[in-house]
Amino acid sequence: MGEIKILRKTKHELELELKGEDHTFLNALKSALLQNEGVKIATYDIECPGISDPVLYVRTKDTDPIEALKDASALLSKQCDGFKRKFKKKAQ
Repeated sequence: MGEIKILRKTKHELELELKGEDHTFLNALKSALLQNEGVKIATYDIECPGISDPVLYVRTKDTDPIEALKDASALLSKQCDGFKRKFKKKAQ
């Protein structure tokens, strides 16, 4: 993960630039965000793949968007840990 730059933050909106990331990570992050009932919109845009950095946009109903992003990150981490454990068991 490269640098994270906050482009805009309000009470219910957050816009971040995630340097060096691509569709693989952003799709997973978007999916995790949308599992939170407090998240109204989670989407991202990459203007020119391979050249420009993606911008993530989050709008919440009544939740702080930074807290929603922290929760989504924790969920992704938990899912990755679960996969890692299951894979290690099967790979032995």
